[in-house]
Order: sequence, then C-alpha cells, then structure tokens
Amino acid sequence: MAQPLRYKGFRIFASLVIVAGVVAFWVLRPLRDSDTSLEGFTPMRDDALATRFAPVIKPHVLYGKPERLLYRMGKSATGEISIAYHPLYSDERNPHSGFGAAMSRAIYTGGLRIKDIMFGPADIELIEIVLDLNRTAVKITYEDADRYNPKSFSVRHLPRSFINPPRPFCFATVSWNHMFGLEPPAHCSQRDALTPEYFSEEAWQHYKMIKKTEAMLRRNRRHRPYERAPAP
Repeated sequence: MAQPLRYKGFRIFASLVIVAGVVAFWVLRPLRDSDTSLEGFTPMRDDALATRFAPVIKPHVLYGKPERLLYRMGKSATGEISIAYHPLYSDERNPHSGFGAAMSRAIYTGGLRIKDIMFGPADIELIEIVLDLNRTAVKITYEDADRYNPKSFSVRHLPRSFINPPRPFCFATVSWNHMFGLEPPAHCSQRDALTPEYFSEEAWQHYKMIKKTEAMLRRNRRHRPYERAPAP
C-alpha cells in the first residue's frame, strides 16, 4: 500500500512543478522590447522654466501628498518645449474598507508587493505641460480616475488633457493610487508647492522607469519619449 501512495505523491509533486513552470513562463515571458528612441525630441534641462510652470498638488487627508517633484523636459523639432513632471510618493496604499481594498493591500501594495515587482520602488506619477514657441503653456495632460470606487481592488486610469489651462496649475488627488483632478488655481496654496528637481539618471535607474524588456510582471513606468535620455 505504501508504494502506490509514494507514486501518487510523486505524480502530484510533478504536476505541481509543471503547473508552476507554466505559470512562471506565462508571467515572465517577454512581451515587448522597450522603445528607447527620442522621437525627434532633444532632451534639455532648465530648472527656472520647470519651476515657473510646476503644478501644485493639494495634500489629501487619506492619500497623502507628494514628497518630491521630479522633472525632465525636451524640445521638439518645431521648437515646442514639453515638461514631464513626476510627483513622487514614498508609497501608495488603499486605506478604505471592503474586500477589494483589503486584497489590494495584501497583494498589490503590501504583502506580496506586486506593484514593486512590476514597476519599482515608490509611486511615481506623470503630469505633462506643453509650451509653445513663446513659452506659453498651451496644453496639460495627466491621468484621472475613471468611475472611481475606493472599495475596488484597482483603479481604472482615465487620460485627460486641457488646452490653454489657467495658471497656476492646481491639482487634487482623487484616488488612493494618486490620480489627479484639475481644479481652479484659487484652490491651491503656494505653501503646498514643491520645487522641481531634475530627474537625474541615477534616480531614473533607481526607480526603474524603463525596463529593457517588458513582461507581465515587469512594466515600464509612465514617461514621455524625450525623457528616455538625460539632458547633456
């Protein structure tokens, strides 16, 4: 009787190994090589210009506030300047009740910390401002939360853009994963303004902004083409 049980145990073990291998292959298989082209942009650095147009993000009692505001910028072939601001939060966590929120804390942002495996440390968002040849802000883009339900496991991202937005650029944090809502300038206070810091190559690599090859659990963080190389 012992011998059949031993063989049965071996078959179960072998089956688990095969299943684990299939899952690992599916999760780790390469999806695409990352695009490293600058798409006609020239990277540049201008701290004064970045400070002039820096967005202000109001602190949220539950979702916190950014600790740093990193930036990179680039000039297009036609002379427009684009500035990519990256509000940086040390962490993100769904503080709400509900099964989905609890699972998010246990699997995605805490516990297994799938987020850190997929993207890298901290939480880094993106707000982009485009300047015309006269260095006037003509467009702003960011991500909002689509049909936000704080008790859900995840948050659906909703890209937004506005033409000729009023300054200063004022944002509220509308979700636990730090999506934004554009508000009237009067709603923000300058005491909440952060001084932009150039996104150094050392920090760029530390926060794993771009992976050489993307996979199911290895994804690039949101960025613009002109950010793919540091300013000379």
